[in-house]
Amino acid sequence: MFKMPEKIIYALPEEIGNTELFVGRKKEFDYYLGDWYYYLVNNMAQSQAIVARRKKGKTAFLQRLFNILWSCSESKVIPFYYAIQEEQITRASFAKEFFATFASHYLSFLTRNEEWVRTPFDYVEMKEYITQYPDLYKKSKSIDAYEKTGNWDLMWKVASRIPFDIAVSTGVKVVQIIDEFQNINAYILDERGNTIDTMSGAYLILAEKREAPLIISGSEVHGLLEIVRRLTARFKERTLGNLPEDEAKEAIRRYAKASRTKINEQAEEKIWNLTQGDPLYIRALMQSEHNDTKDYTNEDNIIATYTQEITQGEIYGTWTEYIAKIFVEVNKRNAKRILLYLFQAGEERTRAQIIKDLKLDITDSELETKLHKLIKADLISRGETYFDYKIGKDKTYELVFRHLFQKEIDYFVPDIKKELRQEMGRTSYEKGKFREYLVRERIKKPFNLKDLAENGIDLTIKPKTILERETVKVGLRDREIDLIVKGNVELWIDVKDTKGKYGKREADRWIEIKQAIGEKSPKTLFATYSQNRYTAAAKELLVSNGVYVLKGEEGE
Repeated sequence: MFKMPEKIIYALPEEIGNTELFVGRKKEFDYYLGDWYYYLVNNMAQSQAIVARRKKGKTAFLQRLFNILWSCSESKVIPFYYAIQEEQITRASFAKEFFATFASHYLSFLTRNEEWVRTPFDYVEMKEYITQYPDLYKKSKSIDAYEKTGNWDLMWKVASRIPFDIAVSTGVKVVQIIDEFQNINAYILDERGNTIDTMSGAYLILAEKREAPLIISGSEVHGLLEIVRRLTARFKERTLGNLPEDEAKEAIRRYAKASRTKINEQAEEKIWNLTQGDPLYIRALMQSEHNDTKDYTNEDNIIATYTQEITQGEIYGTWTEYIAKIFVEVNKRNAKRILLYLFQAGEERTRAQIIKDLKLDITDSELETKLHKLIKADLISRGETYFDYKIGKDKTYELVFRHLFQKEIDYFVPDIKKELRQEMGRTSYEKGKFREYLVRERIKKPFNLKDLAENGIDLTIKPKTILERETVKVGLRDREIDLIVKGNVELWIDVKDTKGKYGKREADRWIEIKQAIGEKSPKTLFATYSQNRYTAAAKELLVSNGVYVLKGEEGE
């Protein structure tokens, strides 16, 4: 199994800059340094395609993965990283550059010379370093011979195979990490200056080579997937999503420290709610040039800065780049109406529903073509079937789009600041996500149950860990428990903050859970907290069944 190096050597300069700002991706590392690594060393690893739109952190993850693998000097797993640029290059030059970069990374690993990763050889310079490595030297001679005869196709064939050939001849494993892979069919030119849209075909066979599997990635999601699917399932597709809540909040803390921005726990919660763990949104907010107050403990400052990012900053620029590309190809007005419609629907819609609700004067086939282009541009996605379409919940993307087009479509100008405040309101007194926070603040230090609950007993509880929204198996069902306090005793708390009072239905559910858990853990205590109090029947039922009813906040 893989053993993490004691120290990561950052041989490959990471685009994130300050390496301390890289946070999380535990799920992804657990897989690639766990099961996938095991399959790799046992000659079973399948090539991978990591997909996500621009600035989701793909490059940061891949570069960190490279540096971790490179830092393991005793292993026989050699990483190779190559990013295909968005610039035209001849197939001959591309073949030589690819070959020289591989040689640089390969020799740097063997010799532990970090400089050869930081500044890879060019093809001419490489020659003086590979004479002692016959496998590399012979292949370079082949490339030279094919270049003299003008056979660029065979030059690329040799270069594309070199990671596999070296792995086989030396008995090592090579992990090929190729970023922005979708560019391979878009920017490489043949002898007549024409784009070669079949360059990726080399990997129809090479992706199956277990000695040198690939991890490819790209920002143009559907452009990459078109290539991957053309390669007849040679690659396993994996999506790189947003950071989970715990990792996102750690990222917020680190960026706050790096940008000298004041935050507190409430600010973290609000920023999490706005960004939902999107790496671009977090970085843009924390490093924004509009963050002049350097104080996000004040909600108004968060709103002011984020509004600037949505209307003219990096977030705005990233999304408008995606949107502008597709509106060149698709009828602008109908496309805009469809997007706004899907935002407002908040759920999947069929083509028939879209045509009917928008009164579109087009056929189902014409709409399908239009929707396919919107999917290809990563602006919408398919639902459960090929007949359903949706936009994933992303308030930031929605506000960028509506800021640009809603006035044009339905003569309504969105109040961005108000909507951002409502979005953050999930963590305030007005909305629910802050409910657990309120209770948790009261119980994170030792407390006496008689002081906290209306029907409490004289029992001091000393919390060690407080779990939030923990999913547990209760009988045959999974149940989400709002708060679980673990300490000298265990206390489960059900929290309700909706406008209605805590009623009999909620009480019956909680008592049912208490009874089921009580059979296995009779010492576990149960309590409830309701911001809007209880019906008389519900409170009586809870108390009679041994549930502690927590007192409201002062002033409630």
